[in-house]
Amino acid sequence: KLSEYFKTEMIEHGEWRKDKPENRKHAGFHINELYSPWSTWRNVVESFLEAKKRPETLKVWVNTTLGETWEDEESYSISDEALAGRIEDYVEMPNGVVLLTCGIDVQDDRIECLVKGWGRSDESWFIDYKTFYGSPAKPDVWTLLDGYLDQEWRHENGLKLRVVSACIDSAGHFTQNVYQYVKGRQFRGVYAIKGMAGTGRALIGKPSRNNKLRILLFTIGVDTAKELIFARLQIDTHGPGYMHFSCKCDEEYFKQLTAEKQVTKFNKGFPTKVWVKVRSRNEALDCEVYALAAFTLLNA
Repeated sequence: KLSEYFKTEMIEHGEWRKDKPENRKHAGFHINELYSPWSTWRNVVESFLEAKKRPETLKVWVNTTLGETWEDEESYSISDEALAGRIEDYVEMPNGVVLLTCGIDVQDDRIECLVKGWGRSDESWFIDYKTFYGSPAKPDVWTLLDGYLDQEWRHENGLKLRVVSACIDSAGHFTQNVYQYVKGRQFRGVYAIKGMAGTGRALIGKPSRNNKLRILLFTIGVDTAKELIFARLQIDTHGPGYMHFSCKCDEEYFKQLTAEKQVTKFNKGFPTKVWVKVRSRNEALDCEVYALAAFTLLNA
């Protein structure tokens, strides 16, 4: 048993040792409060037991007592390589699919679309991903989108299905173009949406018509949707909630799908869960959110 009685002697006979001897230009030193002659080990332990009761006080304790940087707690992070290992060999819609939805993301020079198949108990299948290049300020790209949403998808059993619900992100530089597109297509289940960050929000908010064209605009709790998607991505058994991926999914798709992670940050002393990007492109994840919103709208 090591007694604090020996601490003074140990400190007097202690020596600094290099962790990185190859670094000869700059010397850095690290020491924590356990070595302090003005603080007892008992006090350090007691301060830890008190600090760990709340994340914000534990962060201060780690910074000041241990002299270490605080790492944000990671809640959700999925490996793109692990998901790529789940690719299944199907091209047409498998028998489990009973309906199709589409999530549509509008960028400055293109429109990206994800078609998802849905079955019982929220089991879902990747069906197709399509990018239409062109400025959303011009009608050409919207004409291409129209044809895409109108097409029939062949089922494994010989039947054909169409997309029954689609959500288009209206944030960004082409809000009015999105409104104009959905105005005459809401009866077909094509809706404009606007993402709202923040924990605890409903996945689908109450629609508003407070816009120039008086179209239905739905708010989407994007943090709620991402939490649900990432939770389902961790399901590794076929059945309720499982997400299937086909051989159409390439490496870039999985990188974009896992382009964000959820971490806990502190705002004025209070812990808050936020989603942060770990890659520059995340359109596939956004389209997953919108396709999920389109599916949820069917039961709203």
